[in-house]
Amino acid sequence: MKGATYIRELMAGKHAARVQEVLRMPLKSFETLCTIMRKEGLLSDSRYGVTVEEQLAMFLHAVGKGTCVRDVEERYQHSGETVCRYFRAVLNALITLIPKFIKLPSIEIPCAISNSMKNYPFFKDCIGAVDGTHIEAKVPKDETAAYRNRKGKLSQNVMACCDLDNLEFTFVLAGWEGSAHDGLVFSRSFEHGFIVPEGKYYLGDAGYPLTPYCLTPYRGVRYHLNEWAKGNQKYIRQYCYKLLTCE
Repeated sequence: MKGATYIRELMAGKHAARVQEVLRMPLKSFETLCTIMRKEGLLSDSRYGVTVEEQLAMFLHAVGKGTCVRDVEERYQHSGETVCRYFRAVLNALITLIPKFIKLPSIEIPCAISNSMKNYPFFKDCIGAVDGTHIEAKVPKDETAAYRNRKGKLSQNVMACCDLDNLEFTFVLAGWEGSAHDGLVFSRSFEHGFIVPEGKYYLGDAGYPLTPYCLTPYRGVRYHLNEWAKGNQKYIRQYCYKLLTCE
């Protein structure tokens, strides 16, 4: 079955589980994304019959399943050159949409903070959380040393920020070598559009620097998850006070 026929049959069937498995998103979200791509003029149906839906499907097949180009060629019956060309086109289109759909959080106190006695007023100036993750990467042999992480695997270090109410991404910085420390990636993120409003900060783990715009766990204090359970409000307040005053 050719790719165009396969996508038409998939979308016409409207089997939610199957669509989610193939496209890695609900059908309605996929159709909305296709509409946006056409409306913004970022993608268009090719004269060879490769529709926007098929272009996006090939891209999602590759990134969602972590498969190789050869598998995408076989599934959609296109050459490797065609698959790679549309992969780059979709990737560039998605990058263009980033400023429109991924935005830094507002300076208002998140509801997750203001509505919680455990968090307010201790974290009233917190606007989100930041963390890093390592994604496996294939790099040229002369660059393997830089991309080898502490676990011995080749990867890129990706920093991501999210808000506290909906856990939506507000900033993502990818491409750093796997050997790069989280603190270095965070400090260099300001050169790539990352902004922290005056007086606000993000929550980070011990891999990040303790600065006015990043609050990390109070070093030297042992704590466990059960200490944060309901009924330990006194300990929580004492810990938060130490955390914020660095005593």
